[in-house]
Amino acid sequence: MAPEGSQRAWDLFVKAGYLERVNPGRALVLASGSPITNTLGELYSVQRYMVLDALRSRGLHEFDAWAANFGETRTELELQPSGLYKPVTRFTEFVNVADLMALYRDFADVVQQDDLRRYVSLPVVRGGHRQIVVAPVHARFRAYQKTLAERITAIERRKGKPQKGDDILLSVMGDARHAALDLRFVGWAQGGEGGDSKLDLMIRNVFAIWEESAQNRYTNPETRQPYAQPGAVQMIFSDLGTVGAEGARGFSAYLWVRDELVRMGVPREQIAFMQDYKKAEAKQRLFGDLNAGRKRILIGSTQTMGTGVNAQQRLLALHHLDVPWLVSDIIQREGRIERQGNQNPEIRIFAYAQEGSVDATNWQLLERKLRFIAMAMSGDRSIRRVEDLDSEGNQFAMAKALASGDMRLMQKAGLEAELARLERLFAAHYDDQFAVRRAVQQAGRDIAWAQARLPLIEADLATRVATRGDAFRFESERGVIGEREKAGAFLLSQLRLAVRSAQEGQWTLGRIGGFAITLEAVSRQRFTEDKVEGSKNSMVLSAYL
Repeated sequence: MAPEGSQRAWDLFVKAGYLERVNPGRALVLASGSPITNTLGELYSVQRYMVLDALRSRGLHEFDAWAANFGETRTELELQPSGLYKPVTRFTEFVNVADLMALYRDFADVVQQDDLRRYVSLPVVRGGHRQIVVAPVHARFRAYQKTLAERITAIERRKGKPQKGDDILLSVMGDARHAALDLRFVGWAQGGEGGDSKLDLMIRNVFAIWEESAQNRYTNPETRQPYAQPGAVQMIFSDLGTVGAEGARGFSAYLWVRDELVRMGVPREQIAFMQDYKKAEAKQRLFGDLNAGRKRILIGSTQTMGTGVNAQQRLLALHHLDVPWLVSDIIQREGRIERQGNQNPEIRIFAYAQEGSVDATNWQLLERKLRFIAMAMSGDRSIRRVEDLDSEGNQFAMAKALASGDMRLMQKAGLEAELARLERLFAAHYDDQFAVRRAVQQAGRDIAWAQARLPLIEADLATRVATRGDAFRFESERGVIGEREKAGAFLLSQLRLAVRSAQEGQWTLGRIGGFAITLEAVSRQRFTEDKVEGSKNSMVLSAYL
């Protein structure tokens, strides 16, 4: 979580506060298919928008207090993209998850995918989950990884801050991601040996499905008549290799996919790039063309095609060419196809990975994040802790493993991350056990204290005289006062007199309801809380001098 916060979040928070004053209780209605983009820590912002008063009443309206109640953090030195190390504090896991989600569900209606299936018809994913298609590693990719390893070693050995134009870790990781897609992105010739880059594998898979589903028939839900044109639709997601990448890297995955599919026999007019449709009217025409079968292959990024795309009627297959960064990216991408109104009873979802890269590892990490977030959002009160996976693994260790392509280094980095996770769990277990022992000891002391108080309270109850209504009586040496206001004024005057005289001592002022009223004057220096004792059929007024 960035300590400085987010300007966009702050902007909405200020506007929500204003609207709450204008229209109390009805300032905002929020709707999202992915309210959590990557970590449960984001719930803090959502709760500030919706239930700020509830947070204030619990003392959780400041982020530090919220994090202390619902998160456990650790601070470690991490290698930054600049090549320098800096202490970074991250959540390791979230605690009191049931209470956090109870507060969230107080204002949120949560409907998960499994819940939705009970009410609407959704297609089934072939195999039950997305299929990982792995491109075999080849000598050219291994050779390029050696250059990445040399760059990382140079960054590690560099002294001082990087100067303008110096290589940084972020550039290395960017090149590594592009190289895993296709070596032409990093200035090398043909991507794989024999056309076996994951880009090439995806193109062949897309063409096979296009050919196989060419005669599939679909119905217009408005007219309930069959569409004139047959054929299923496919979507290809990639945040890398857009048309604009050709100017920066000399190669575009989008253009290559289109040109190869056309070469293989797909009509050019059946292929569309989402980035070409910017206006709402143009997008609606495109969605109409997809649903009608005039367009059968749509290529786009998470940003352009991840939300607001309702073209699911014929959508048979979805392809993840790259690995997205956020859990919400996966939810939004796959929400295009696993959707009400899709006329295919069974759909296919593919994710492509390059062997020897961290593609597969990143896909596993995203799947675990999805599982943990779904677990927390389920509302299961038995779930008390959820591990935060956003910081799993050491960035530098993973970068070295990625650059080398050595599976042993990748395994080592993974084992180090797992060891760190188990150590955190051990430390949390030790803290929990200590807290339980301390709670047991405190409970024993509370029981002993309560048992000692019981006979004193029983004696007080036996001594008590009713004072309600006209039965009130304050008995003193000066006589009986039957009005509460006058009795109170007398007691306050005695307190002020004791403070003015600055004389320590103890005096009995009278009796109310069967109890003696005692005035005790003591200097502040001698006053300690451990002087409080059990009841002795008296009430004490204290004056601190």
